[in-house]
Amino acid sequence: MKKIQQTVLLALIATFALEFAGCGAADVQSAKLYRQRRDYISADRMLKQAITEDPTGDEAWYLYAMNLNDLKEYETIANIIDTAMLYSVTHRSELQQLKHNTWVELYNGGLGAYNANPDSKEAQQAAIGYLESARKLEPDQPETYALLGQVYYSAGDTAKGLENYLTEINQLSPSYNQGIAMGLMLHLPPDAVERAIGGAPARQQFVSLGGSDSALVYVYPSKQSYVYFERADKPPFAWQLTGWRVTSSDVEGMQPLRVSTEAYALAANNYYQKGLADEAHGDKNAANDQFQKAIPLLMTLQQIDPSDEFASQAIPDIYTRMERTDKAKQEYERILAQHPSKAMYISYGTLLMKSNDYQGAITAYQKALALAPADEAALYDIAAAYKNRAVAEQKDKNPDYKTDLQQSTNYFEQLHAIDKNDPKTLMNLVENYVILNQKDKVIALVGDIEALKSTDQANSHEYWDVLARAYSFANRPKDAEAAYKKSDELKQQGH
Repeated sequence: MKKIQQTVLLALIATFALEFAGCGAADVQSAKLYRQRRDYISADRMLKQAITEDPTGDEAWYLYAMNLNDLKEYETIANIIDTAMLYSVTHRSELQQLKHNTWVELYNGGLGAYNANPDSKEAQQAAIGYLESARKLEPDQPETYALLGQVYYSAGDTAKGLENYLTEINQLSPSYNQGIAMGLMLHLPPDAVERAIGGAPARQQFVSLGGSDSALVYVYPSKQSYVYFERADKPPFAWQLTGWRVTSSDVEGMQPLRVSTEAYALAANNYYQKGLADEAHGDKNAANDQFQKAIPLLMTLQQIDPSDEFASQAIPDIYTRMERTDKAKQEYERILAQHPSKAMYISYGTLLMKSNDYQGAITAYQKALALAPADEAALYDIAAAYKNRAVAEQKDKNPDYKTDLQQSTNYFEQLHAIDKNDPKTLMNLVENYVILNQKDKVIALVGDIEALKSTDQANSHEYWDVLARAYSFANRPKDAEAAYKKSDELKQQGH
């Protein structure tokens, strides 16, 4: 009996020793047993107790973070991971990997929630919850800000949407600017990249993008540059530049990154629209302040992707509204001297056209056509430039107007050969032929113009005016009268 009492006493002493030495260690051991049984909920309870009793416990913090991962409590991990890494010194590398993996889970969670129903307020808020946790977890990941900006815009919070887009731009701009400085821009073929950078890459490698898709990577170690190409979606399905990285890490460099211009476009458009609204209310100073914010974003956007239509239209329009054509000329000439491109020449020509510098516009369009002889946009714009100059000369009674009008006609004829059904080309040709008194050519176009009656183009009074003039030249007075009548009706309806 005495021996049993001694055993009980020893057990009680051991229990008290554990309690006063710290129950945290016992909780950790219990948590390990629960984790072996995959009872992560009970393990979570024990690990919380362990951390409460010993807030600096190395193993407790490590196991707590790993257990949260097994519970898929990613948002909670985002809140505690930095503290865990502070105290769990012996497991810091594993926790660093957990931190990044958790960011991936949170980002994908936000993307999945949003894509499930982009117009749903509930889906938007769920996505924002995931993504805000992802942003807190790894604030240097630009992809988070890009998606957050999109979701906030969809949710109607343009202020937060813009804030996230600008943060994305600030993170990406150093790398983007380095690529631009080397002459890189979207859609370049591999040989053009070699010319821009100054030689063939040190190595080329194909990298899987998932499924059957792959990217071609050009590696330039001397410039710490990795250039990525993907096949175009349309024939001839050639390789074209889709992104680049400037990094000293080969592991990071071999992970293709698509260069995105969405943040630049949306942020610039935000300022642009505000400027237009201020201008409409007569506040020119406020409008100019907004326009001034849009300009650098638009210029970078156009340098990254010269084919971007919004930038090519907005830049000339903004500078014209601000009456700063000379400044715009300097910017375009600087960029074109370094990286000439068809789209930039067209945009520059539009700016010059708006300032009535017809010869300057014509020269810019000619340079665009030298790079792309059959480009429809350049052909139309140079034809319009010659025509506008002819109209101005005709008003000034300058006999040279017919020479310019014939040049305009030549370019419109080239366009017509490419697309016989383009309404703007047909209408311009008829107008030019009428002024040049080329009756036979007007008659030859009547059938093409009549074919547009079944299109949306026939909903404008301009279309019926042109058709009426064509009928008049074709000696069809009754048809001409009916066409003029239709034109008047549409004018009265505001069309």
